[in-house]
Amino acid sequence: MEDLSSYFLKSQRKIVNRVILAFAIVIITGALILMLPQMTVDGISIIDAFFTSASAVCVTGLVVQDTSTFFTVYGKAVILILIQIGGLGVMTITSIFALMLGRKINLGDRFYLNTSFGSNKIFSPSRFFLIIASTTIIIELIGTGVLTLLFHFKYAYPLKNAFIHGLFHSVSSFNNAGFSIYSNNLASFTGDFVLNITIMLLIIIGGIGFSVLSEILALKKTRKLSLHAKIVLSTTGILILLGAASFLMLEFRNPGTIGTLETGEKVLSSFFQSVTPRTAGFNTVDMSALNETTMIMLVILMFIGASPGGTGGGIKTTTFASITLSGAAAIKGRTSITIFKKRIPRGTVYRALTLTLTAIILILTASIAIMIIEKESFIKVVFETTSAFGTVGLSTGITPFLAIPSKVILILLMFIGRVGISLLALTIASRVRPEKIERPEESISIG
Repeated sequence: MEDLSSYFLKSQRKIVNRVILAFAIVIITGALILMLPQMTVDGISIIDAFFTSASAVCVTGLVVQDTSTFFTVYGKAVILILIQIGGLGVMTITSIFALMLGRKINLGDRFYLNTSFGSNKIFSPSRFFLIIASTTIIIELIGTGVLTLLFHFKYAYPLKNAFIHGLFHSVSSFNNAGFSIYSNNLASFTGDFVLNITIMLLIIIGGIGFSVLSEILALKKTRKLSLHAKIVLSTTGILILLGAASFLMLEFRNPGTIGTLETGEKVLSSFFQSVTPRTAGFNTVDMSALNETTMIMLVILMFIGASPGGTGGGIKTTTFASITLSGAAAIKGRTSITIFKKRIPRGTVYRALTLTLTAIILILTASIAIMIIEKESFIKVVFETTSAFGTVGLSTGITPFLAIPSKVILILLMFIGRVGISLLALTIASRVRPEKIERPEESISIG
């Protein structure tokens, strides 16, 4: 009888192909639908249709056409549906429907889903997916309710329009998509405390991952959190605080961004721009007016991204934490990596380093390719490519003006960032096996 690891290895290729095919089919279908005359005001090119569909399914938010004015209400509805499908994941939604119809999830599916959602424990698929479906709907409805009331009573939108705007931005926020039906994104609401906080909370909740969210919901009964949840929550909090402080300091006197705002609005905007690069893509300030130093800081945040099992992309907070803790341990001369009185396996650090190195190579390769095609500065190109890979959606404004080959490169980056990194993590995790032959050890010089 084959052992479990052998089964995982044999089923791995089938799972990978299935996920890639599922996402590709949804993107192609979305693009074909967006090309229908009813979806846009004056029609859309093939490349822009595919770019928009890929950006929505990969919950990125990079746009080549103004979502507000270019697409009709039907087009906006299609984009919203694609965002929801992409946020939860094609396989996840398929599995939910399968459970509703009574089909059991096979072992290969369970392994993929377990890895995708960042959980190290065997769980009941039916119970877990019930949590996913119910919490997603509840959170998005709460967000919709708050934003609807805000748009209706504070900004005097008709109730129907207020609901549409509230629903769109709530779903887009929770799924870390960054799509907005305003031409200037959320720049008109820079000083609106309630709207900013609501959007930020939706982004954070969607980005921490369903396994962590379920642990938080069950905290009253369990009275404890797993190491994974502790690392996700602590890393998320630290990155938000450091990001906000850095943005405030770097942009404090920049008249193009927050320089002309009141102190309270500066702080609020800084926190918003610290949260949103973690793969959400909304902005309340002009990204093209940022200092280059600030762009570099945001690139780092976009590269790290959200958490495993969340709706965002990037290398994930746990990957960043593992590498950081490994470096700190090496500096202190320690051979083991410990946090919260638990030891992180060395294999986890190796996987984290592999994922990070792969991501860096992909972003640099794509950036060099685009720079060969376009006449843009390195920092702006890296900003766009990192935004695409991290499924963020923040842009300095150059994306709509890129040539077709450059747009294709960004589409591939969005696809890899949403699907490829998760599948690479799955592949690495499933290929762990003991060495048959133990080779002799010899030191080499470092540095």
